[in-house]
Amino acid sequence: MGFEKFDEAGSGRGRPAGTDPMISIRKSGSIGVNRAALEEFFEDNEGAVLYFDEDVNRIGIEPVPDTDADDAAYTVSVTDSGGTIAPKAFLETYDLIPDVTTQYDPVWDDDDDQSLVVLNLEDPTGTYGSPDDE
Repeated sequence: MGFEKFDEAGSGRGRPAGTDPMISIRKSGSIGVNRAALEEFFEDNEGAVLYFDEDVNRIGIEPVPDTDADDAAYTVSVTDSGGTIAPKAFLETYDLIPDVTTQYDPVWDDDDDQSLVVLNLEDPTGTYGSPDDE
């Protein structure tokens, strides 16, 4: 059998790029938000307030219109491919920086007093990269 051309490069390991919302906690101490998650959860919101529920090991992200409205808000930096939140102090405080970048399927949660994008840290969907050499 001869060579078969792989023509789905950059498609996110078998699925079309950006079709499913995905949020990653990066080993660098930032949170990556793909384009689909930005469109579904953040719309025109330029800020994010973070919450941690230690009892069930979940992160809650509250999209807010801007960082001026809430001193606890982090900026959501947006590019063509997605967005980044840089809450290193938050991730360090709760010891949430992973050894490898870890991906999660975000869900919208309206059950509590506020509406949050929730990441269940007990249920990652994958990892990316490799741990730093020690």
